[in-house]
Amino acid sequence: MIGLPPLRALHYFHQAALHSSFSVAAERLHVTHSAISHQIRQLESWMGKPLFVRSNGRVKLTSHGEQLLQSCQQAFGELRSSCETIRTDLRQHISLSCSPSFLSQWLIPRIASFYQRYPDIEIRFQPLTAVSQLRSEHIDVLILSHGEPPENDIDATLVSEDEIGPLCAPEFASQLQSGNDLCALPLLHADTRLHAWTEWAEKAGVSGTFSGGKHFDSLTLGIQAARSGLGVLMAPRLLVRQELEDGTLMAPLGFVRVERATWMMTKQSRRHDPAISLFRDWLREAAQP
Repeated sequence: MIGLPPLRALHYFHQAALHSSFSVAAERLHVTHSAISHQIRQLESWMGKPLFVRSNGRVKLTSHGEQLLQSCQQAFGELRSSCETIRTDLRQHISLSCSPSFLSQWLIPRIASFYQRYPDIEIRFQPLTAVSQLRSEHIDVLILSHGEPPENDIDATLVSEDEIGPLCAPEFASQLQSGNDLCALPLLHADTRLHAWTEWAEKAGVSGTFSGGKHFDSLTLGIQAARSGLGVLMAPRLLVRQELEDGTLMAPLGFVRVERATWMMTKQSRRHDPAISLFRDWLREAAQP
């Protein structure tokens, strides 16, 4: 490389300078004493200045040697750190994008079991983004509720068919025996799913107007409001499994399947990456009813 001496010579110098000994450097590098001396003489010739003072079989750095040692420590330290970061990133990290509601309601409550099984794999959570970010490899995995699988260059694994239904706190359950009862109950809406009530009514064969009621910025806030007894919310079964199991939410009218499904997507060329494959297998297992 232009402007730099041979890397081997710098490496040998670095070890000799650290230990103030050609012999110790030779032992650590598993080479002969003469090999160390030869490389350092070449380095001094290239520099045009002595780097060591040699006296009675001992060596001591000159001022130029001290300057070069400091630079070597910084450069080799940065190289070591960068190489380890790259090596670790390729092997142990997954950049995952999903909706905030899926993250908070489904993934976070279950991810501990993944870390227990695979402690060397770290999941880095990213905001929900587009499929194009998989193609550019800005993210590794995208979990998305989508009408159809994407194009052939994207590998898509079905996580769950999407089913939605009206959810309420236990105190409302006795008042919700049919779709007609909804007109007398306070409705809740997540602004991220503004058409959820209309979608459900069409699939369930229920007529009526479902536009009134309180609005929340996210589905997660809407679920919290429903749990707190503020009204009836339309939400997917997948995201409220825990609430249904512990009885803090109820679905008196059940659920209907809609024309969407939740998919785990990754770039087709990366579908066999070890970490991604392990996460896919865990996700399918965790998503089982």
